Amino acid sequence: MRDKYDNFLLRLNQYRLRLNMTQEDTSNELGITQSQYSKMELGKTIIPYKIMETLMKMGWDVDYLVTGKESFQNTSELNTLIDRVEESYRKDLLGVAAWFLEQGINKCALNISFETKCEIGILKKMAMEENFESVLYEARKIAGIAQIPMSEKLGVNIKKYRKLEKKQICPDAELLLRIYEETGCKPSLLFECADVGRLIINDLWNCITPPERKNILSLLEQVYGFLKT
Repeated sequence: MRDKYDNFLLRLNQYRLRLNMTQEDTSNELGITQSQYSKMELGKTIIPYKIMETLMKMGWDVDYLVTGKESFQNTSELNTLIDRVEESYRKDLLGVAAWFLEQGINKCALNISFETKCEIGILKKMAMEENFESVLYEARKIAGIAQIPMSEKLGVNIKKYRKLEKKQICPDAELLLRIYEETGCKPSLLFECADVGRLIINDLWNCITPPERKNILSLLEQVYGFLKT
C-alpha cells in the first residue's frame, strides 16, 4: 500500500506542476503554510480529508490523484436533462435513468470495471431509497464485505470504521486510497461537498457510446412526458 500512496504523491506533484503552481501557490489556496504542504507532498505527513476536499473544491481531479484514472469533468447531457425537470419528478426520473444507464453500459462494455459496478449500485440505491445510509455503507454492501473484514482491510479498528461509515469522522488520503482499492468507490463520492448523483451520472455517461446516449435521452424525454400526464 505504501507504494500506491507514493504513486499518489507523485501524481499530486505532477498535477501541481501541470497547473503551473508552486508549492507556495498551492499552500496559499489551501490556507496552510508552504512547509506544511511540502511535508504532505513528500509523504512526511498523511494528507487529511479537509485538504483533499479543498483540492476538489479548487477544481483538482482528486479521483485521478488517488486512482490514476481521470474523471469525466464536463456536465453530461443527461444531467442537463435532469436539471430542467421539476423537483417533484426528479427522483422518479433518476430511478429510470439509473436503469437505462446500467443497460446502456451492459451493451457498450465487454468488461464492466469494479468502479462502474460500484457507481451503478450507489445510483440505484439513491434513486430507490428515502433513507440513504452513506456512500461508504453502500459501497461496502455492493462489494459484499461485512463491517469487521472491511475494517481489517482498511487497517482501522471496528469502532473507527463504524464512525467512518456513519460520517462521524472523515477518511484521510491514505484511507481514501484503501477504500477505493477494496470497493471501487472513487474518493470524490466521499466528500461532503460532492453532488454524488451528478458525479456518478457524468462518469457513467462517459462509458456509453453516442448512439446509446441518444437513445437514452429520447426514452427519458418520453418517460418525463408520461410522468407529467
